Amino acid sequence: REKLSLRYLESTQLAAAMGPPGGGRAVISRRLQSAFHLLNFVNPNEGNVRRIFMTLASHKLNDFRDDVKQLAESITTASMQLYNMVEERFLPTPEKCHYLFNIRDVSKVMQGLYLAHPSLYEEKEHMLRLWVHEVQRVFQDRL
Repeated sequence: REKLSLRYLESTQLAAAMGPPGGGRAVISRRLQSAFHLLNFVNPNEGNVRRIFMTLASHKLNDFRDDVKQLAESITTASMQLYNMVEERFLPTPEKCHYLFNIRDVSKVMQGLYLAHPSLYEEKEHMLRLWVHEVQRVFQDRL
């Protein structure tokens, strides 16, 4: 630029969001933070998350055969365990910044299962294959 000049902005609002520092995300200085109203949301504990997804899965699988209905707890538990392992082992780095996993990923797996129709997934093995497909779609495609 040839000439630098001050510009005054009036009647503006700025909203910002950030994740915790790490994985290529820098620490925001206290001076900058002091200009904002800060809100902090903590993730619910694993038991609460498991209960939420198990309730939804049980409700969805009510229309299925009895052997498929029994999968609600095991699918929910397996999904949570897989999520915890992936989150623990695949940490984000500047080269692999797409290794950011959160509870929304488990939600995507479960949403894929919720789209299943009882007439197409009559057997327990069919539902388990669908679960494997959804897990690969959500987690493996990012690795």
